[in-house]
Amino acid sequence: MCGRELRWARLLLTTMPQAARKQDGDDSPPLVCVHGLSGSSRWWTPVAALLKCNGPVVLLDVPRWLRPSQTPAWLAGRIEELGAPVDVAGHSLGALTSVRLAALRPELVRRLVLVSPPGVGPTRSRMAYAWPLARTMLRARPSFLLRLTLDGLRAGPLNLARGGLHVASADVTAELPEVTTPTLLVWGARDEVVPIEEASTWLERMPDVRLIVIPDAGHVPMVESPVELAEAIGGFLEERFDESRDDQGM
Repeated sequence: MCGRELRWARLLLTTMPQAARKQDGDDSPPLVCVHGLSGSSRWWTPVAALLKCNGPVVLLDVPRWLRPSQTPAWLAGRIEELGAPVDVAGHSLGALTSVRLAALRPELVRRLVLVSPPGVGPTRSRMAYAWPLARTMLRARPSFLLRLTLDGLRAGPLNLARGGLHVASADVTAELPEVTTPTLLVWGARDEVVPIEEASTWLERMPDVRLIVIPDAGHVPMVESPVELAEAIGGFLEERFDESRDDQGM
């Protein structure tokens, strides 16, 4: 971490190939951040600003026309453009996309961060998922509510409904043992959308996983507790990097 100042400058390095990064003298793989349902890359901006000393950060905007089932393949294509492997952080629906990518294309993902991931709890109706999400958003700061409203309008009702149904019915339990990528789970203790009790399934089934709980956060810790989330992710990136150097005798 470079300090606790929160700078809202947007970090967009989405098309920088690996060769260009090396020419700039930075061999660190980028951290690719994927937003959740009705979100945008702007949700990750405060965390990205705090992680700038850990290496390049890529904030992706998932195309609105993509079906949720198509997003892992789309994400794989973007990572191949960047120069795999990379570190990947996904939030909610973005976490669901990220873990499926890690299961299908493990060579693309060096480290995985899953923030409030759905996909292992009981199947829910779309409204059973949407109502806790609505309550969470209504308690958010006015500035974030404005951002959420604009992002939701851009997504459109069809995409929101389709994404909500996908999240509510998703089940990746059988895929988790296949994810050998070192993984960090981050959960808000006050998450009403994806209850923290579901973390136990991820911990039981994934081969290399650890959990950090942010006490004062709900379902959107990158907005509710950006400093704590950045510290959790930064510590995880440094931990794995140190272990890699040790394994190589460096």
